[in-house]
Amino acid sequence: MAVIGTIRQKLGGLLILLIAFAMLAFILMDMGPKGNNAGQAGNSIAKVNGEEISYLEFTERLKTNENYMIGQMQGQALTESQKESLKTSTFNEMLGEKLKGEMYKKLGISVSKAEKAAMLFDDKFQHPSIKSSFSGADGVFSQESFKQYLNTLDLPDANFKEGEKRAQWTNFEKAIYKERADKKYNTLVQKSIVVPTWMATALYNNDNTMASIEYVYLPYSDIDDASITLSDQELASYLASHSKEFQQEESASLKYINFQVSPSADDINAVKTWIDGKFDAWQNAESDSLFIMASSETRWDESYYRKDELVNRFSDSIFASSPGAFFGPLNLGTEFAAYKLIDKKAIPDSLKVRHLLLSGDNLQTQEDVDAIFALRDSLMNLVDTLGVPLSSLTAQFSDDQSNAFNGGDLEWVRPGEMVVPFNDLIFYDMKPGDIKTVGTQFGIHIVEVYQWGTTSTAVQLATLNRSIFASEETTNAIFAEASLYANNNKNKEAFLANSSEAKDALNVSKLAATIPGLDGNARELVKWAFKAKQGEVSEPFMIGGNFVVALQDGLYKKGNADLANVKALIEADLRKEKKAELLKAKVSGSDLSQIASSNTKSVQTASGLSMRNSSLPSIGNEPKVAGTALGLELNKVSKAVAGENGVFVLKTTTRTDAAAPTDLSTYTARASIYSGNVQAKLVEALKAAAKVEDNSFDFF
Repeated sequence: MAVIGTIRQKLGGLLILLIAFAMLAFILMDMGPKGNNAGQAGNSIAKVNGEEISYLEFTERLKTNENYMIGQMQGQALTESQKESLKTSTFNEMLGEKLKGEMYKKLGISVSKAEKAAMLFDDKFQHPSIKSSFSGADGVFSQESFKQYLNTLDLPDANFKEGEKRAQWTNFEKAIYKERADKKYNTLVQKSIVVPTWMATALYNNDNTMASIEYVYLPYSDIDDASITLSDQELASYLASHSKEFQQEESASLKYINFQVSPSADDINAVKTWIDGKFDAWQNAESDSLFIMASSETRWDESYYRKDELVNRFSDSIFASSPGAFFGPLNLGTEFAAYKLIDKKAIPDSLKVRHLLLSGDNLQTQEDVDAIFALRDSLMNLVDTLGVPLSSLTAQFSDDQSNAFNGGDLEWVRPGEMVVPFNDLIFYDMKPGDIKTVGTQFGIHIVEVYQWGTTSTAVQLATLNRSIFASEETTNAIFAEASLYANNNKNKEAFLANSSEAKDALNVSKLAATIPGLDGNARELVKWAFKAKQGEVSEPFMIGGNFVVALQDGLYKKGNADLANVKALIEADLRKEKKAELLKAKVSGSDLSQIASSNTKSVQTASGLSMRNSSLPSIGNEPKVAGTALGLELNKVSKAVAGENGVFVLKTTTRTDAAAPTDLSTYTARASIYSGNVQAKLVEALKAAAKVEDNSFDFF
């Protein structure tokens, strides 16, 4: 792949070997440390029909998935929330593999030795990741590079521990073979799910049979909620008769109090005193960069910023001042900060540049390194001393083949498009006509800037800052306050009586890592909740930098929902049922005008109703009304229908049957929707049918 594509940070990897080691990172197994719970390795985190998933297997897969996610985030560290989420998804992934593995055996789905060989070596069937990873800059697959890589799997390599390189490749092979088996099963499912002609015809008729109606609408809102009384016995009876509609997962309910850890006045004054002293010392420092690197939380920044790019309360003053001016210190709420204007200059909004690259590939010895630097010096002598155009040398010497034959021309470049050393050199340290060298991760570049675009003033700014944070003394004092509250309020009555700030966390899942209202990893608190007794009060937990004291307010088993958890939903349903009965009692006779008059309503009309379109103007979706209209004898007044928004009495005035279908392809295509649902529900269904022992709660 072309070097310039990578330099511009747009296209990804450059070197073939780097690509090879990066390919499908999520399946190349990292062999590093296995995490904090590795002492539990060998224990079973789950069993599927007696076949275990060991904790060691889980931690290895988790590390691989973490590495992949970090790679996707361009090296950014994972947050605690992301780590917890990844644990759950990794566990589900491994559980799904075990469940599908059993099914594949029963169905006879496998990948033969011949298929495996073809996926590795046959041009027609070779796995795409192998082709892309071992292709040259011209995009052509190199069988020689691939074989060379395979021949080095068991050789000593400074970049790998013993056996690690072979293990990575073995895991890669396993992954592509698994992918092949999954594809076979998915194809089997997709081919086996079809919409037969009779079903497609029924779908077509449902969508295209239309009805027009006249109706009287008695909205539920005509009856005040307060006038409907609901007893606990009625609620319990409703839940019992609708138990399948109200299912729950295993969960816990909590009440908690958050003791926020905030900096005290003494903490704020301590930071102010520190920055005042440092600010005075800074004004006499010999080197701004060394002083900032030694003192500030913000790194030394070589970049230049235009006024519209500078986020700073002093921006107007900074651009009106000369280099050397100081600003601050200032309390910004979360930190104290002070600034110094280091430099001010005109920089272009874009520029034209060419380069000649001497790649660092295949440097094996010190002699190789010396040789590439000697070549750089010779080329610089030609262009800088003897006046040889840089553009005349790139075809012969540049390793960036994407532009070597057009004089190394990168054309117009904007700030931030190049890697940092290259970017900073051409925008901050060069003018048109300058030729300089710079090193990047791709090698040594000889660079020529030959044209500027529009220029504007930009500044280089140094920042001295320190965060305002709660000191150890302050944190200890807040912990003591939380501990005292926990110890003095050991039951529910006392817990709630002595604080008006308690918040609810209802139906917290057993595998949850967060709790609504708390910013941070609450996994330990969740685990405590499932082990504690109802009414028990916890010791303080540190969550998101604050201390939390919680009350365990109930555990709920998987299955039929507890009334307390669904009471509000049942009340709404039951209240609607009672209102419907009261409104139905107001309907008598078979004349719509008379029914409307006796209820001070009007007769309304609607047209174009179908099973696909059941919306009534200004009312909303009413599928029961549409269904009644399509099945009702013409001009016959219906019985009262309890709909979503009220009670309806209607009469179908016209009905237009669907024309004979000429093309059912749209309806037969719905098979893809059904097959998609099958894929989504597959693991869930297999889990329900299998004997699964889930011990994950004990591990994370």
